[in-house]
Amino acid sequence: MTDFATSHPLLKVCALLNRQQARYLIIGGQACILHGLVRTTEDVDLLVEATSENAQRIIAALSQLEDHAAAELTPADILNNVVVKIADEVEVDVSTSAWKVSYADAIASARTVVIEDVAIPFIGLDCLIASKETHREQDQWDVARLKALRETSQP
Repeated sequence: MTDFATSHPLLKVCALLNRQQARYLIIGGQACILHGLVRTTEDVDLLVEATSENAQRIIAALSQLEDHAAAELTPADILNNVVVKIADEVEVDVSTSAWKVSYADAIASARTVVIEDVAIPFIGLDCLIASKETHREQDQWDVARLKALRETSQP
């Protein structure tokens, strides 16, 4: 792994998760960026498989971040909360559902890109749109831009 991969927040988080064989997808602003939207965000939002074993893998991976903030979590914390915010050298939000989309819903249409030798699995465009159909103003803005992107990319 290059220095860039260890310094870029998204790549660092994905590298740690991949080493633990965690089952996750990138969602939120980073997924918008991966689909081609221009966004400014450094936090990493994860949609994770809702099993105790996977939650433990997520915790083990994220506990390796500089402040080890995730080490205080239990699998139940991840499984029983809508969002778990881990404020470490990288801010990571961990969810078992993104609005109305679960990991099980999203995995079939997920995509993967490799950047600096790090595989980054991320939510597919239609599921990303569904995950952002909330009442938040930023999400509404993202949905409009993602739908326009979908229309221009279809033959």
